Amino acid sequence: MGNLADKKRLREQSGEKIYKGEAVISEKDEMMFIPFIKSGSKDETRPWLYKGFYRMPDGAINIEGKRYDGLLELTIECSEKHKEYLSEAIEAFTKKVYDHSAHPVESITVEEHETETDVLKKEIERLQNNLEENNKTVEKFRELMESIE
Repeated sequence: MGNLADKKRLREQSGEKIYKGEAVISEKDEMMFIPFIKSGSKDETRPWLYKGFYRMPDGAINIEGKRYDGLLELTIECSEKHKEYLSEAIEAFTKKVYDHSAHPVESITVEEHETETDVLKKEIERLQNNLEENNKTVEKFRELMESIE
């Protein structure tokens, strides 16, 4: 059997992680607007905020998240003794955020995105339309100037 120190030593020798942590979301703010300050219109969006930690037997890895426009920005506070568990903590926290969120995840697919050449073609078309409109404006201005003379 052995005691906890023996189990810890054997796990270290076999290359396994010593602890199995658990992600906890302690605070979640997914309101679309701030009551009495913003009207709640879709133009006035604000980030969804999450606070939590990855529980360890001898401490915790504190994580704060801000989700806005399809991005998740994380702020992590971690002790050096937990550095090996950092990737597991981030994975568990983000998984918990997306699993327990009322808002769906924006998925990325290759078909939805345009290639760079398509984007450039659209930009060229837009610029050509602007040029035509500007030329029409110049012609109207010339006609106006000629009629004044």
